Amino acid sequence: MSDNKNLNKQQEATKNAKRKKKNIAILVIMFLLLLCLFIVQCQLDKIKQEALREQQETELEARQKHILDSLRALEKARADSLAAQDARMADSLRIVDSLRVADSLRVADSLAALKPNVNRDSIRRVRDSLAAIEKARQDSLQRIADSLAVLEKARQDSLEKKRVQDSIRAADQVPPTAEITPPAGRYYDPIKLKVKCDEIKCKTFLSVGDTLHPQDAAKAIEYNKTGSVFYYAEDSVGNRTAWEEAKYDMASDNICGKNAYPVPVGGKTICVDAYEYPNTPDENPRDMVSHEQAVSLCEQAGKHLCSIDEWQAACRGKDKFKYSYGDSYKQNKCNTNTKAVKRSGRKEQCRSWWGMYDMNGNLWEWTSTESSGHAGMFLVAGGAWNTNNESKCTDNKRSFYPQNQYPSVGFRCCK
Repeated sequence: MSDNKNLNKQQEATKNAKRKKKNIAILVIMFLLLLCLFIVQCQLDKIKQEALREQQETELEARQKHILDSLRALEKARADSLAAQDARMADSLRIVDSLRVADSLRVADSLAALKPNVNRDSIRRVRDSLAAIEKARQDSLQRIADSLAVLEKARQDSLEKKRVQDSIRAADQVPPTAEITPPAGRYYDPIKLKVKCDEIKCKTFLSVGDTLHPQDAAKAIEYNKTGSVFYYAEDSVGNRTAWEEAKYDMASDNICGKNAYPVPVGGKTICVDAYEYPNTPDENPRDMVSHEQAVSLCEQAGKHLCSIDEWQAACRGKDKFKYSYGDSYKQNKCNTNTKAVKRSGRKEQCRSWWGMYDMNGNLWEWTSTESSGHAGMFLVAGGAWNTNNESKCTDNKRSFYPQNQYPSVGFRCCK
């Protein structure tokens, strides 16, 4: 009897243990489901933000197109009005000439009727004829006056439309913004140059080597030589930019392999990844990674986490710029004034001379350099998507805790 009780207790304990394991498994599955839902929601938010930005850009282009269409309609109406004025004036002159001929014929007929027999009926007919002639003359004069009034109104309307058009042209005295793609820098393969403009109706031009041979730059132009390319843009009302220069260095000595390019650092040549980890264009860069994880991932790729000196040399380029693209902050060049990270390389103007993308903004990047005076804490460099002009190549800050993961911090590998 005692053995049966012990056996029952053991069976009950086994059932309880299985029940607990089952409950724990259910809780783990629920947690994983919630985590998946959270990740999906984050991705949906990013997609919604990108869609909203694209919609705003589309609405802006539509408003600009509507203004240009209105201007073209005004110009066509003015031309049509002038043509109508000329036609109505010619018609009026023809009417006057015809009335003069008709009046002369009727007077001749009346005089001929008087010669054989002058009597009261003849006199009455002559008077009636003269009255009819006078009425026709008055009617003709009234029609001419009406036509002239219509012509004058059309002329005034045309002048008013021209004044409106001229005022629009006078108000728009700001030249467009032109940028050449790909931007100036060192390249290892032939490139296709194209000049872009920030307005809808805009003409763009470039000239290789000097400013003496401009050619249409709306379509891509093959290019594969070291030297300068000059370019400008002109909008629909005649505003044009000054000639701008882009310098290119076409090289063939890339020793670094895919998506990495050589950078001179302190007398050595360092291969620096072109993109933030995982170093793949048009992919989301890795964030939410601790300093230890960044070091480990670079080592797994046969590389090391870039030091602050290596990182800044790659960002500043051969001319030691403050930003990868120049010395002055340009809001639209890099992802520095938005609400989210962008895919690697999407901002094609955000490229350093040596070929590294997104070094200003997008994500702060871990470096292997410790913060002076803060042992165990490491510098992050370059700014994030919302740091505006505080995203220079020289901007850095110490990490709070290197073992933590941050949504605005990624990294880049060197070799």
